[in-house]
This record gives sequence, structure tokens and C-alpha cells, in this order.
Amino acid sequence: MQIQKVFPRGFGANSYILTKDGKTALVIDPSGSQVKSALIERELTPAYVLLTHCHFDHTVGVPAVQDMGAKVCLSKQEASLVGTPAVLSSLFRAPDPEYTVDEKFVNGEERELCGFKVQIFLTAGHTKGSACYLITDPDSGERALFTGDTLFENSIGRTDFPSGDIGELRESLRFLTTLDESLPVYAGHGDDTTIEKEKRYNPFLQDL
Repeated sequence: MQIQKVFPRGFGANSYILTKDGKTALVIDPSGSQVKSALIERELTPAYVLLTHCHFDHTVGVPAVQDMGAKVCLSKQEASLVGTPAVLSSLFRAPDPEYTVDEKFVNGEERELCGFKVQIFLTAGHTKGSACYLITDPDSGERALFTGDTLFENSIGRTDFPSGDIGELRESLRFLTTLDESLPVYAGHGDDTTIEKEKRYNPFLQDL
């Protein structure tokens, strides 16, 4: 499993490019034009965009990647927020990304995408349809959890934006703590971590 982390600019979030065969790629939360540039530089064809949620800082780069042929996917619950003020672009006077949703995931769904096994976990709280993606390389057994703005290193996502709910977020975090502690965690902002580190050091997980 090859994971390239594309670092944000401005309001942007961490973006991730995953490839197994060095030809096709999954893109998680393309937050700017640098994601398209990284794909072109590596001669990768994006097949799918997986969105953890619809906030503009995670989706500004979606139109450009969709124009390259990628299908845009996110949870069924989050799809209803796309194109509404819940995207937050108007609040921050940022560009409003325009893209179409090609596929809608449901909680617990498993898909085979670009040679990877992708498990979808609905983790409401930051937004009502926030999702985490557990991605596994079936050949090597490598795994990685992409948490968007649900879980960060030593922190968690805000719940004061439209459709946010602290009670739902706590339930989502409680679920994440039941996963394998060795799982690498790639968050929407900040540094990478593991489930074990967050269970031990994240103050927001201590009283779950």
C-alpha cells in the first residue's frame, strides 16, 4: 500500500493518495489543486474520491479530480449536505466547490476499490454524515484508518458547525476505541497517530 500525504494550503485539510498498482488511485479529501498536480506527477489515474465529510476545506480539489475521471463517494447522510450552507464556504468566504456525488455509502458497507478493501464507518458528530475509511491491502495485510475531522492526534473535531453533535461524536469516538490499537490513523488535520496512542494520550477519549 502506497500512501502519499498531500499537505494543505490555507484552510486546506490533509489529503491522501493511495495506490496499489502504481497506476490507479484512491484520493481521500482532495483539499486543493496540489492534489491534481501530485497525481499528474506520479502518472496516476484517480478512480475514486472518498470524502470523509463535505466541508469546503476537504473538498476544494474535488472538481479537478472528478474532471480526471474519478467517481466521488461519501456517506448517504452527508450527501444531503453537499451544496448547502453546511459546506461552510460562505462562512469563511471561500470558494464553493461544485461537484456531483456519484456513489453514496452506508454504514458498515465494504467495497473493493483499486485493489483495496474499503470499510465504511459512519462516525457522526463533526457532521451528521462524517465517515471514516478503514483501507486494507488484501495481499500484504497493511491497514490504515482515515478519520477526517472525527479524530485527530490529541484532539477531536468541532461540533459547533451545522449538523454537528457532541453526543454523536462521543459515540463515534467510543466506537473507534474498539478498533485494533495498532491501526495507523491518518487524520484530516495534523500529524498521523495510532488508535493506541489516542486511547492513551488524547484527553477527549479518557472519559468515554
